[in-house]
Amino acid sequence: MKEKERLIIESAIKLFAVKGFSSTSVQEIATDCGISKGAFYLYFKSKDKLLESILEFYFDQLKLQMLSTENSGLPSKEKFIVQLTSTLDMISNHKDFIIMQSREQMIPLNETIKNMLFIKQMELQTFYKNGLEAIYGSDSIPYLWDLSQLLEGMLQSYIRFIIFDKELLSTKDIAEYIMNRMDSIAEGMTKDKPLISDEKMNQFLKKFNFCYPMPNTQSLITNIRGKINDLHDKESLHVSLDLIETEIKREQPRTPVIQGMLSNFSPHPKLKEELSKALEPFT
Repeated sequence: MKEKERLIIESAIKLFAVKGFSSTSVQEIATDCGISKGAFYLYFKSKDKLLESILEFYFDQLKLQMLSTENSGLPSKEKFIVQLTSTLDMISNHKDFIIMQSREQMIPLNETIKNMLFIKQMELQTFYKNGLEAIYGSDSIPYLWDLSQLLEGMLQSYIRFIIFDKELLSTKDIAEYIMNRMDSIAEGMTKDKPLISDEKMNQFLKKFNFCYPMPNTQSLITNIRGKINDLHDKESLHVSLDLIETEIKREQPRTPVIQGMLSNFSPHPKLKEELSKALEPFT
């Protein structure tokens, strides 16, 4: 990212936090950056495009922060606490962005922003699920959606404290306290049936017209893409995967189309089995 783009993004976040997105003009952003209005449009075609870039910038920074200790070699719980702590630290240091979201209630301004927010939210949920599974093991798999929802809820509650008075509570103490509570929750969950299964989550997302593939589905498809690169029929298989990805993003995925593309993997039984598992929610 160019330095001028970063300057515009940082100025915009600050102004949006104070005045709100709708009430902040392009001219005000340009003035705050010390550039002309025309120069603003050299970097961003519109205020909506600027907001898209702000979201990308923030979530990319958040993702980098979360993954910075992925290969630290720490035990799973300690590593997850470090990741949560660094995430809370970043939120504290970018509180204007959080205030901007609260002020506007993040009402989607267009379909691109709406889809982006959904995708980023699902990526965050996947991060939580993977971290929790690493801590609590395979027995926790049926409960991971419930566990990740509860974790997110607790984090959101404590984020209010670090936004308005970051000296009041230590981010490390918050992360450790929450994960100790998660230990108790995870231990007690096996006494009940899970509330949110993969099937129920998929139904929920479809109900609200969020037709993006489940994160686990997307990651499995991406993994299969890497495996077919050395096959003699890789071109046709890549085309089949392209069509499958397009189909599962439809509001109402067509099962016959998905199954037809899946049949193209018949010469490779192991890949077909792996792909079939990834596509279970859609077939």
